[in-house]
Amino acid sequence: MTSGFSRLSAALACLLPLVAAPAKADAISDFYGSQRLNFIVPTSAGGGFDLYSRVLMEFLPNHLPGKPTAVLQNMPGAGGVRAANYMYRVAPKDGATFGMALSSIPLAEALETEEIQYKSSAFGWIGTMTTDTEVLAVWKASGVGSIEEARKTVLPIGATGKLGTLGLNTGLANALLGTKFKIIFGYPGSNEINLAMETREVQGRTNQWASWKTQTPQWVKTGQLAYLLQIGPKDPELPQVPSFIDLVTSPRDKAIVNLLQSNQVMGRSIYAPPGVPPERLAALRAAFDKALVDPGLLARMKQAGLDIVNPCNGETLAANIMATMSTSSEAAADIKKLLNL
Repeated sequence: MTSGFSRLSAALACLLPLVAAPAKADAISDFYGSQRLNFIVPTSAGGGFDLYSRVLMEFLPNHLPGKPTAVLQNMPGAGGVRAANYMYRVAPKDGATFGMALSSIPLAEALETEEIQYKSSAFGWIGTMTTDTEVLAVWKASGVGSIEEARKTVLPIGATGKLGTLGLNTGLANALLGTKFKIIFGYPGSNEINLAMETREVQGRTNQWASWKTQTPQWVKTGQLAYLLQIGPKDPELPQVPSFIDLVTSPRDKAIVNLLQSNQVMGRSIYAPPGVPPERLAALRAAFDKALVDPGLLARMKQAGLDIVNPCNGETLAANIMATMSTSSEAAADIKKLLNL
């Protein structure tokens, strides 16, 4: 918690310069003042993406001209693909509907599976609240306390779908590190997997480090979890936990893990459907930038145990996603082969 906020001042440089005030301010104010915002959350209520979404939407509307009201709609399913398909194909493109993208949707698109009905680069990207560090953890009582031990013992691990972050992380650990996790697919979201852990239906999962601390703080505080692997930016709170990228050696495997870690770099990012009028997208980006430095939001985040690490504005995020998608094909083809996607 402290480390995330201590880095906030430097990380906010990504937000500068702030997007200029949108043109036609009166028209923007008239539009948003007459609207109810609909914010799409790609997971079940109570998970990390949901918590970040609720804090953001408590404050972001106050920074839009007209100060509209907002409602959140949870749309879990298919590892975030259901919500992304909806945002791309169905959601109104007027600027009143937007949401948080599950961080795996660019990777899911790169894998070119039949469920994908969107193009990540075509969305109206609004900004990134925080990057993530994903941590694979299991019950200490399972007897598995390291990757080496996970190569010898079969453990059931909970996941949403094959394209979801949880399934991809664990599947590639099996493929590249030789672990023997039995991945149980089909859970709607984080809450359901956590419940399955409580009943020992599964023995572990991957989860953002921030979410481990906020969703199941008692497990963390009482030392019930063994942390086996971290994926994405290394977290200084977990110096003894090996990083996936450091455990692979070949250029092919490193390219695969780097593509996988694009999920964590994308983190908690906000997007709108393609085709939102430019002046309304600019208004959403400006409101996002202002919300992330709102003292009320920062206080609420701290109260909720949520971090802000490396926030990024919409234009930079859009450029990063464009670059990721333009160089992902070879590593994505290798992932498809390894996981039979």
